[in-house]
Amino acid sequence: MRDLLNLIKMLENSQIVEAAGPETSSLKSQIISQVKKTDDSELLQKIYTALNKGNLTDRIGLVLDRDTDTKGYVDQLTNLIIDVPGTYQEKEAFVTQYPTGYIDINRMLSGEYVTFDQLITGGPGAPLAFVHRVFDALKQVTFGGAKGPGEFGLAVLSPHIKITGKGDLNIGNELIEVKANAGQSGGRVGTPGLLKSDNVMTIINKYIDFDVGLADGLNLKQLGPLMDGVGLSQGQKTKLAHELFTYIFDGKVDVSGIVHAVVNGGDPNPSYLKANYELYQMDSGFDGMMLMNFPAQALKYFKDPLQMANEIYAFSVYLVSANAGFQSRQILSQVTLKPVKEKTTPPPGATKKDAKLAKAPPTANPVAPKQPVQQPAVAPEQTRLSGPGAKVSRKPVEPQMTTEVLGREKKR
Repeated sequence: MRDLLNLIKMLENSQIVEAAGPETSSLKSQIISQVKKTDDSELLQKIYTALNKGNLTDRIGLVLDRDTDTKGYVDQLTNLIIDVPGTYQEKEAFVTQYPTGYIDINRMLSGEYVTFDQLITGGPGAPLAFVHRVFDALKQVTFGGAKGPGEFGLAVLSPHIKITGKGDLNIGNELIEVKANAGQSGGRVGTPGLLKSDNVMTIINKYIDFDVGLADGLNLKQLGPLMDGVGLSQGQKTKLAHELFTYIFDGKVDVSGIVHAVVNGGDPNPSYLKANYELYQMDSGFDGMMLMNFPAQALKYFKDPLQMANEIYAFSVYLVSANAGFQSRQILSQVTLKPVKEKTTPPPGATKKDAKLAKAPPTANPVAPKQPVQQPAVAPEQTRLSGPGAKVSRKPVEPQMTTEVLGREKKR
């Protein structure tokens, strides 16, 4: 086995392949001898692909060398595709059917939640399993930050998707911003410096006199409770919030929704995302934003940031970062597409009760229900504010020394 693997490496060495004389003849003899002894189909495919690599490389190079940014990365992308696990026949079919592309463009831009199985398509005989492996291999290819995760994958799999010019993806006249997460966390809406952050603490300090530092930073949702905790009036809270968010967004977008939510105890994140999206759109000129979730194998295209706010995980906005070096990045909204569970269709004639019973896990060795146990009285849990000014709201609660808690009569 190891001898064959070494032979594959030798075959990939152009100097050996091009060599003439007895060495080449001996190499051919070794290959023939070893091939006759093995029935390992995967290994044989590797040898066959290695022997025909030049043909595949030329053909893949030709389809990638077109009017997109992939033109500058043809060699790297070609080698990556060649190295993706698969048979020679799959790779040959991949090249043959490439001119029509493997991405369903209409579905991708439909505004619906689209799984990668729905996204990747092809004609009769298309090697879809291999195409999926190519797409997965390309998900984190950025070539030193030239583009974000997923962008090269989409551009490589469709001749109709370009990554040149303004915007992450260009499809016809549509400019699309892509935010993808190959791990757990999604992309930020904008680049560091889009939102102002240097004077955030200065503005807050005009209204709140801090006696402690912000070791854990200050999350957007903590601002309202902080103002309440130090006893600011409604007018003072409104003035602080309006000055702060007008500064952050440079007075270029409407921040009234953020101010209203912060002052009145609502969730400011959706309005903050809307303002962040609008300012980023002014700066970049994109038409819509596509979120890609590689662990969930799905994507969705948005043109309404408030709709997006309902379909993403936590925004993770920090007005003040615990690490000053991350301040200009963490003040931006973070967007990670939530997975959507596929709906199961009950069989014809089934009732709602049948559906519930079908979902319920089977119970083995059923036992009689236990009698409810009387729980001892426990003091209600107190909400604890973090950050400066929180001390004023922390009031200790005396434990109730009842018979139920002590388990005996209280000593007099």
